[in-house]
Parts: sequence; C-alpha cells; structure tokens
Amino acid sequence: MNERDLKLTDLDYAIADHHIQMLKAAIPYMEIPQQRTFSLFVKWNELKRTMDFFEENDMGMMSVCSLDRGHTSATDMLEAVKPYANQKEQELIDMMSRLIANRQNRSGRSPFSMDQLLSILPPEQQSRFETIQLVMQTLGQI
Repeated sequence: MNERDLKLTDLDYAIADHHIQMLKAAIPYMEIPQQRTFSLFVKWNELKRTMDFFEENDMGMMSVCSLDRGHTSATDMLEAVKPYANQKEQELIDMMSRLIANRQNRSGRSPFSMDQLLSILPPEQQSRFETIQLVMQTLGQI
C-alpha cells in the first residue's frame, strides 16, 4: 500500500486539528533538525489530544461507535480494519472472517477468543499486536 493511499480513521478525525495538519504539511520544507523537533511536537500534540479526548468522553469513541450501531463482533472489527490493510493483509482478514463465520455456523456459539485469532497470525503480526497491547496497558496505568 502506498503511503499516499493511507486513510484517516474515526480516531484521527476526533483528534484532528487543522493547525496540526498545516504543521505536518510544512515539515518537509524545514531543515533536518527542525523536522525532527516539529515531528516530535506534532506527535506529542496528537497523543495529548487523544488522552484529552478519552478523558472528556468516558464511554470512549470506540464503544460509542460500535455499540450504538450494534457492531460488536470480531467479524465487524475485522471489516472495520480491512480498508486500512494492504492486499495481503486483506486476504488474511477475509480468511479470518470466513473461519469465524464457519465456526459460528457450526457451533452456534461465540466464534474465537482473541488468543485463538492471534494464533492464526504470522509471527511478525503477532509481535506487532503484542507491542500494541503493551503500549495500551502502559497507558492504562498512567
């Protein structure tokens, strides 16, 4: 996937600020030391805006978006993630969605646990997910 093809998520829109976008657009035109400084400033500002967003919205955007529309299954989550994936990852998501659907149809019970879904992923993607989990746990302790 080309970097120019990246799409914004609901979280990006919730924490977005046109001033930050203006700074991002200006960064390539700065000297290298200034690029580093402004890039760190932008990312810190986005992190701060994210933390503020969740302090102001106790329910959190994710629960509001998913629960209000009735989208709470693992399949719904995979479909929400799919547009941001590259072609190979989209194929993997399709495979996981089919596995979930087949298992749910056969058993009539809840499909897979998160650990079972992760076990299907390649080691590199498992590592990325574990890193994200660690970051989320760390942020939860702050």
